[in-house]
Amino acid sequence: MENALQATLAASPAIDQPATERRRYVDVFRGLLIAHMALDHASLMFNAGRGSEELASAAAPLAGDIWQFLTRFTGVPVAPAFFFMAGFMVAVTSIARENRGLGQQEVTRRLIVRGLVLLGVDAVIMGLPRAAMGFYSFVVLSSICASIIILALVRHWPSRILLPAALAILALHPLLDVSALPLPLRAILYEPVRTGVFRSLYPVIPWCAIVILGFVVGRDAVDRKQPVRFWLLCAGLSLVLFLGIRLAGGYGNAYPYASVMSLDFWSFAKYPPDLPFLTWAFAWTFVSLAALWWLTRTGTPALLRPFVIFGRVPFFFYVVHFYVLGVAAAIVRTKFGLLETYVIWLALLLVMAGPCAWYYAKKRDRPNLITRYF
Repeated sequence: MENALQATLAASPAIDQPATERRRYVDVFRGLLIAHMALDHASLMFNAGRGSEELASAAAPLAGDIWQFLTRFTGVPVAPAFFFMAGFMVAVTSIARENRGLGQQEVTRRLIVRGLVLLGVDAVIMGLPRAAMGFYSFVVLSSICASIIILALVRHWPSRILLPAALAILALHPLLDVSALPLPLRAILYEPVRTGVFRSLYPVIPWCAIVILGFVVGRDAVDRKQPVRFWLLCAGLSLVLFLGIRLAGGYGNAYPYASVMSLDFWSFAKYPPDLPFLTWAFAWTFVSLAALWWLTRTGTPALLRPFVIFGRVPFFFYVVHFYVLGVAAAIVRTKFGLLETYVIWLALLLVMAGPCAWYYAKKRDRPNLITRYF
């Protein structure tokens, strides 16, 4: 399967495009995130043993066995890292555009337009299946796009303001109470809603703060020639915070645990994310950035090349893979064990490789209004 995936990508001219040092590790990292996200979505649609959602307002879900647990647990950093890298890339691309002579106001305008366009994509293209089931859901793509619009309006603020603000939101968001607000506003701002006609999983608070944090780190990375030590320091601090918060229990922990040797010690709330979830995710995000920067400093290793093209067109992959999985699920109409789910996931990556390579080639060689924003 891996050889077939590499062969498909190697056949595309898009994979041969030279990349800067920064772009190499960014593309690989985003591609790895996309691949694991696809595993989670394949599990959602085909895995009969998948546990329930990790809602902070409910009890911790129970995993069927250790392999089911690890399949879900290894995905803890994926969503936070995806939001983080959205902000990171806003910093990198905005600075590059301004260095080429584009004015700050024009950069801000383009970011807002991009956010609005992708909000429309999520509402219409991704929203059609939801509408057919009788509801609308404010999920990952909508939350990222709303966060990008907010970031566009504050990105000119100095990091000494943005960083404490983002960290304060992340640290204090468990204190929020939005119960007095209308349901749609609660769903968009903070409270995941899983029933009714208006639903949500990724409300803007605190996910927007993760995007802003990624922006601050991305802005710093542009000027750092050797960011690895700094990122490893951030990873270490995140891990210390994780251990302190989780071992202490109480504030910031959505779920209790019986023992540090039990699986429930490693069970965190994702909707909205509790503090152990966030600190664990950040620790692995910074470790991954440091490792991939070092591994790709002179070129992308062959083992990682299949993920590059996914990382170059993440929104395209996100939208298309949902329809591929949805059509397959509608045809099959059954669920399987974990092993079969992994086979489906690998087949999905293989199926997506060609379209992603094709779309990136169009995006690079024949840019137009659609490829500019999608």
